Amino acid sequence: MKADDSSPRILPLARHQNLAVRTAALLREAIVDGTLAPGMDLKIPQIAKLCGVSATPVREALIHLTEAGLVSVHPQGIRIATPSKPALAEAFEVRECLEGMTARLAAQRRSDEQSGSIVELANRSLEAADNSEADEFRALDAQFHLAIVSAARSSHLERYARNALDLAQTLRNIRPMQRGFKAASAHLHVTVAEAIANQDPDGAEAAMRAHVREVLGHILEEDDPGRE
Repeated sequence: MKADDSSPRILPLARHQNLAVRTAALLREAIVDGTLAPGMDLKIPQIAKLCGVSATPVREALIHLTEAGLVSVHPQGIRIATPSKPALAEAFEVRECLEGMTARLAAQRRSDEQSGSIVELANRSLEAADNSEADEFRALDAQFHLAIVSAARSSHLERYARNALDLAQTLRNIRPMQRGFKAASAHLHVTVAEAIANQDPDGAEAAMRAHVREVLGHILEEDDPGRE
């Protein structure tokens, strides 16, 4: 059958597409780890220079970062998400809903290998917290939460959950330097992991929701529990 002029037209992939994806990943990492501080104002040419790319992939990257809530656009450029108690509360409300569901699905869908990894990460993160090993805890904590997201086996949920985790961490990055490390909710990692291992979706969701709420409570009380 011969195609006519009404046939759908698919535009070819732009040559800079992969560059835009890499730029978005680079900026996302810099925002989440605090290299680009919350509340910082930047112009697109400035960002392009920092990333070593042209303005086009930066503009495309910023679309994705805006959707994730990590930046906002203003007439002069962009602003990194700014921390405030209302912003934190809203971010953690979303995180509680999404992570509660990922924990529920992980308990139903995880493989034995995934379950074992989640339990190991929970125990190691608790040990790091007990030993006041801040950097080690934060690394293990991130791995723990992302392992649960992966075990839920939902690509759409994974995308939104990762955005929620990154936004929550970004909004926590400004803290008085004198505050000591404290991970008061790390014990709930073990509770969540055990529920997932026991294939208990109700228990896994309840424990994860309690964990996220407790972390937010510590933040709003001006504690510094690390990224939990």
